Amino acid sequence: MIYVGIDIAKSKFDVCIKGDSFDTSTFITLQNNVKGFNSLIVFLFSFGSEFHLGFESTSTYMIPLQNFIENNGLTYTVVNIASLKHFIKYNNFQNKTDKRDSFYIALYLENSSGSNVATSINKFRNYFKMYNTSISLLKKMETQLKGLNDSLQFSDESDDIHSSMLSLQKHIEASHKELTSNMVDSIRLHIPYFDNIKNDLIGVSDKTLIIVLPVIFDISDKYTIKQLQSFIGLNPVYNESGSSVHRKQYISKRGDVNVRKALYMASVSSVRFNPFLKQKYLRLRENGKPTKLALVAISAHIFRAIVSRLNHYKNFREGIE
Repeated sequence: MIYVGIDIAKSKFDVCIKGDSFDTSTFITLQNNVKGFNSLIVFLFSFGSEFHLGFESTSTYMIPLQNFIENNGLTYTVVNIASLKHFIKYNNFQNKTDKRDSFYIALYLENSSGSNVATSINKFRNYFKMYNTSISLLKKMETQLKGLNDSLQFSDESDDIHSSMLSLQKHIEASHKELTSNMVDSIRLHIPYFDNIKNDLIGVSDKTLIIVLPVIFDISDKYTIKQLQSFIGLNPVYNESGSSVHRKQYISKRGDVNVRKALYMASVSSVRFNPFLKQKYLRLRENGKPTKLALVAISAHIFRAIVSRLNHYKNFREGIE
């Protein structure tokens, strides 16, 4: 078996065909496009026919290459970033470049080949991940343009710029609304019980569900709620050894940061409009919990409720079919 590590960036990716050491390994840098993908296949098969490829999860940058690799029937693994980081630290690797990262990934695959299972692309999650990335970008542009226009309106010398920026701001706002609406419609097609989940959860909006549901939809009934909570980084972390044993408990913050942000904003709304969660929040505050900690606890409660309702309707639909 030939182990191949790939370090993916926005416009390029570094490939390592692992040898006995870093110095005896073979490296190549290719463009992150179709031409580069085709060159990768030619490069790989010049070394043999049995490969196990690995690369880190790098948001939308990895999706085109992942699609291409799977369509060509190659075995691959999306390497957990935290696991790779600990592996590098454990082996005391000091230097860090794109070329060395590709070698570390190949070495990680070789050392964990007995426990690694080839990953299958999740087109459902990737599709909505692109949607959410686009919406997030538009939101940032809206915020920046609003700040710029607020400052330009008081300047007589910048009327032309102000007019152009206002027009651009309105266009981006309209695009943001249209894209969000399209995403909600698309999710309703993929998840027929989207509205049922929303109606069951007071204080949880479309915006929260379109971020949370695509991340957990295909795995909600395959793992426990505690495992899913850990997957998005809402699991509590304890210190039970060493001199830091008395440190305060905190959440791991691993996983999708946008999911945690959406759940946190949902908790702010829920403690106002959901009587049950309002009572829970007040009880936590009366017991001496800080505001932010209490809201994080409510976020975790909302997440568990979303998972519970999703699995309920999944099972109900399977029972009908």
